[in-house]
Amino acid sequence: MGSVNSPEGPWLQRFANGKPVRKPSRQQPWKAAPDQSRDIIASVQCILDRENSLREVDRYLKYSDFLDLRRTEILYKKYIEDVSEPFMQKMKNQMDSQSEEEVRKRRQEQFSQYLSYHTKKGYVFLDHYDPSEYDPFFQKTCTDCWKDESHQPAQ
Repeated sequence: MGSVNSPEGPWLQRFANGKPVRKPSRQQPWKAAPDQSRDIIASVQCILDRENSLREVDRYLKYSDFLDLRRTEILYKKYIEDVSEPFMQKMKNQMDSQSEEEVRKRRQEQFSQYLSYHTKKGYVFLDHYDPSEYDPFFQKTCTDCWKDESHQPAQ
């Protein structure tokens, strides 16, 4: 670096002819050179394209979710119409066909079978029982009334 009195020194360059010399002004950021502005425009365009593609992907995903939900609703509606409603109607018809007296008698008979087995054995566990004496899973009376002809195995 030059000394204070040298002609190349920064101090002397600042004060030529007794006036401070202005440095060339920097280019203002909003007034970019044409080639820089093209680069900036290209970068901004790339970012906008990316945002647009993300919007398209988001819109597609929302539409896909909507279609999945609609498909599930249609399947549920078909299940209700084809399976659940007919089954519930058959059950209702079967329950309406039996009188309260028949149901009460059957329940009382099953309970008396349970009590007699309990009195005889002293215990009743679902793990340990003799099906010839007492089977809690088998209704001994009126088993045919609960069978549905449409769901019988093929013979």
